[in-house]
Amino acid sequence: MPHFHFHVSNGTGETRDEEGVDLPDLDAAHARALSGIRSILREELGRGVLDFGGMIRITDPQGRLVREVPFDSAVEVRRSGGPR
Repeated sequence: MPHFHFHVSNGTGETRDEEGVDLPDLDAAHARALSGIRSILREELGRGVLDFGGMIRITDPQGRLVREVPFDSAVEVRRSGGPR
């Protein structure tokens, strides 16, 4: 089973994932990254801030980049046309 690391880069800097996790494939790693991003955004929203400028970089055990997942790809932002 492939092993993936999830390194988070956002407004607070970079947090490296030194342990990683075994997952069946890159699609499962991508889904895990999206879930992680949503969790981070939930915490930010609790503080009244949403920063979509971050990303999670998924790497293999040798540190090679296999995918970048931007924060803004993890949610769909909708605005109503009504008053604010």
